[in-house]
Order: sequence, then structure tokens, then C-alpha cells
Amino acid sequence: MQPPHTRVSYPTPEATESAFYAAFEARDLDAMMTVWASDDSIVCIHPLAAPLNGRSAVAAGWQSIFEAAGQFRIQIETAHAIHAATQVVRIVREHLVIGQESEPRPPILATNVYRKESDGWHLVLHHASPLQVGGSPTSGHTPPLILH
Repeated sequence: MQPPHTRVSYPTPEATESAFYAAFEARDLDAMMTVWASDDSIVCIHPLAAPLNGRSAVAAGWQSIFEAAGQFRIQIETAHAIHAATQVVRIVREHLVIGQESEPRPPILATNVYRKESDGWHLVLHHASPLQVGGSPTSGHTPPLILH
């Protein structure tokens, strides 16, 4: 584990994302918080939960998840990316494999927003949401219409 308040420089949004998911999988709060921007303009929304605003709330949310979680692995699949000079939005599918299971759980869709700062790229938003799988007209199950 890295000491608290250690500032790490990430040269690309992809490097930041890699570090984010490595910290997530390792359940390492210190490593997790190094990927986030250093100011309080950060937001994290876990699946089906209220937004966590600011560094203290985000850290407390991850600590709670890490304390409750058992062993798991995360496989990431990039669905879309939008690149600008100082901000990048990456939409990914998170496939979690829990414990000794051989197959991933249904995917979670996540939006990760990275901002370029003076010392490199850092995460400013992580918003994860369950992804409804299936529901084609031929399956006899139609997914609900969701507007937002």
C-alpha cells in the first residue's frame, strides 16, 4: 500500500484507469485515492446508490466497499471514449468475477471522466450502473423504457 496523501503522476487517462481498476481489485484505499483529483470537485456514484461528493465522501464510500468485499477480479471492456485536450470520458463495461466463480456476473456500465492537471491525469467522476442484459423482442421479455 502507498502512504496516504502520496501524489502519483499518471501520464495518460488509460494509465489512470488501469491504476483505478488495480486499486479496486486490490481493495487498496490509498492506491484508489491517488487516482482521484486532489480537490473536492470529484464525484463517485456506485450502482443504485446516491452520489458521493468530495474526497472525504468518495474515500468513505470506497472504504465501505473494500471492507465488505471478498475476493474478486474485474475485467474491463471499453465501450466508447471521447477525447479532448484536458478531459477524457471513457465508458466501460465492468465484468466482475466473484470468489472462485469461473464466469463474470452481469456487466456493470461505468462512465469514467478524467481531467488533465499539472501533474498528469486524474479521475473526477466514476458513475457505475447495472446494465440490463437481454430483453429482446424474441425472448418474450421487453426491457422497461427508461427516460432521463
